[in-house]
Amino acid sequence: MPHALRGAIAWVLGTAAGLAGLPPGLLSVAAAGSAGWLVVRGQRAATAALLLLSVAGLQVGTDLARADQRCLDEATHGTSWTARVRTPVDPGSFVLGTLVLDDCRVHVAIAVRSGRAAAGSVVAITRAEASAGDRGLLLREARVSLVEAPGPLDRWRNHVGRTLDERFGRDAPIVRALLIADSRGLSPELRDRYADAGLVHILSISGLHVAIVGGALLLLFTSLRLGTTAAGIAAVAVTVVYVLAIGAPPPAARSATLFAATTLARGMQRPVSPWGSFALGAVIPLVDPRTALDLGWQLSVSGYAAIIVAGRVGRRRVPDAWRGWRGTLARELVAGVLTTLATAPLVAWHFGRLSLVSPLSNLVAGPIVSLLQPALFLAMLLPVDALADFVADACLPLLRSLDGVAAAAASMPGAAVVVAPTLVGAVLSGVAACALLVGGWARHWRPPVIVALGAVALLAWLPSNVSRGVPLAEVHLLDVGQGDAIAVRTPGGRWVVIDAGRAWSSGDAGRATVIPYLRRRGGALAMLILTHPHMDHIGGAESVVRALRPREVRDAAFVARSPDYLELLASVKDVGARWQRVRPGEVVDVDGVQFAFLAPDSAWTVALSDPNEASTVVRMRFGNVSMLFTGDAERREEAWLVARADSGRVTLDADVLKVGHHGSRTSTTPAFLRAVTPRLALVSVGAGNFYGHPEPEVMRRLAAQGATVLRTDQLGTVVLRTDGEYIEVDAAGHRWRAARSP
Repeated sequence: MPHALRGAIAWVLGTAAGLAGLPPGLLSVAAAGSAGWLVVRGQRAATAALLLLSVAGLQVGTDLARADQRCLDEATHGTSWTARVRTPVDPGSFVLGTLVLDDCRVHVAIAVRSGRAAAGSVVAITRAEASAGDRGLLLREARVSLVEAPGPLDRWRNHVGRTLDERFGRDAPIVRALLIADSRGLSPELRDRYADAGLVHILSISGLHVAIVGGALLLLFTSLRLGTTAAGIAAVAVTVVYVLAIGAPPPAARSATLFAATTLARGMQRPVSPWGSFALGAVIPLVDPRTALDLGWQLSVSGYAAIIVAGRVGRRRVPDAWRGWRGTLARELVAGVLTTLATAPLVAWHFGRLSLVSPLSNLVAGPIVSLLQPALFLAMLLPVDALADFVADACLPLLRSLDGVAAAAASMPGAAVVVAPTLVGAVLSGVAACALLVGGWARHWRPPVIVALGAVALLAWLPSNVSRGVPLAEVHLLDVGQGDAIAVRTPGGRWVVIDAGRAWSSGDAGRATVIPYLRRRGGALAMLILTHPHMDHIGGAESVVRALRPREVRDAAFVARSPDYLELLASVKDVGARWQRVRPGEVVDVDGVQFAFLAPDSAWTVALSDPNEASTVVRMRFGNVSMLFTGDAERREEAWLVARADSGRVTLDADVLKVGHHGSRTSTTPAFLRAVTPRLALVSVGAGNFYGHPEPEVMRRLAAQGATVLRTDQLGTVVLRTDGEYIEVDAAGHRWRAARSP
């Protein structure tokens, strides 16, 4: 292993430790262990140099972390701010961006009350409530005004995004992710499907995509009979421009650097060391040390290291007699297994799941992506619409094939396992992965493999994570796309689930999202509440019932003869759960959390033909904090509830409102809002849905009422925690205290 690589690793690890604020004791133990290993091998000079580099990196990382924290503290006490936004600004939206500063970086999340701006704009923010979140500054109730229009690159990305939407239709979200690193439109079920199949890395611009584009460009320029050197320079130039145009995400920048170095070295007929070229990936943290904590860069680097080691293992272990397709298949499987093992600690820590079919799925998906990526790139660049549309149509079979591979792999029994690693478990699994790579490359492989096996043995010996309950009540608005799924966790650690999301041809949100989410956090399912028998609410309910076996199920009992609803009722009977019709006025207490059912009344339901108007409406109360969940209740049911509230038969006032019917214009009337007076409004809605939810007029009503809107299409899963007095919001990595009951 070259000294340049060791130095890069020492620098990056020190920088990452400083940025992450790891305990000094842990760093001392790691440094002492590394130094001891090198001293035993007689490499005292190398040891001293590596320790100096790691200490220097640690100092740089610590200084950057302190500077960023100082800027965050100053920004928190400010009265006006200027930020560059990464997503479009609209009233009622929740926008992510970066404050415009000179010497440090502060990520900002903006809950917009008024103002509009395009993605990439610089905006001025006034009259906002500022607080520090886990990932930067949070600005609530913000008034936004345009300061600077998007630059050329941002305008290009916005234009390309609109063009891709026109050319690819419903496939546009995945094409946007593959070409311009815009993954906002990807549905949760698609993400889950690719994650279970071990293909989630394909959904974002990574080293793989850049390498494929660079290789295709090199082949193109060579076929045009340019000289070897000229073709290499042209391919590198176009690749670098492309990476800069899409915002230079760290994995893409690492791959572009590697591609440039390798191509130019070959053009000059210079030998290329795999580890020397790999070390160039560390140049990115040298330019921006904060990149050391970027998950995409970490996955890209660890995956490429595994590929280098796999090449050596393949040459050593694959029999020479296996020529042709057998040898190629064996080497590809070795690369897939090692890549999966090398990236497993990072995937488990950040995503809470591990795909067991990843080597096989990547073996099949790899050739498809190799053909698809250049074709999409060509469709994006062609200036003639007719030609671009022709290439786009030719890409559709490849897109369908890629999605078919993901669906088939994800549907295999035991395709993925849900994990919840502790910090100690993550460290041990990281040690095992690193030792395994060292063993695959080293001449004497036994000592590293023994270290890997020892780490795995300790990992297996550690006691499992046992749920002890939480001292607070929690409400989890799960991101299930265009549908509803809400999980309430009681102080006793049990769950009450309200709806379970939608179903689709190859699965449902219950199996893909709700069940893994609850199992990872532990605790029994005490009650399942079904608001009405539409599939975007009960599509995943049967899976939830059969897997988690709730003690009781509450249902609006609206007459619905759909086969899915009848199968759901049959599953309730099969697992022995107690089914009961919702009765207004009934209150169910689960570990101190009270659920008061307000609707529907049987006399009201019998005259209805629309299940939305017969939605279960339940008011949750814990201490002095209340939350109102309305399913898809529309204006007629809302008026019925307001009339009952005026007569004193029900109480509608609530700190939190789950907005009815995904923010449709048919719900959330002004009279209903005046009766509820929410401080927070939750909207469960799919990104880019063709219903147009949520309705802008509804968002304006909520803003006029003074409610902060939290949407799953912008924030993903939203978690509310309350001790009965205060409400804490956890959304998009930001955490803040949002409301106090009067």
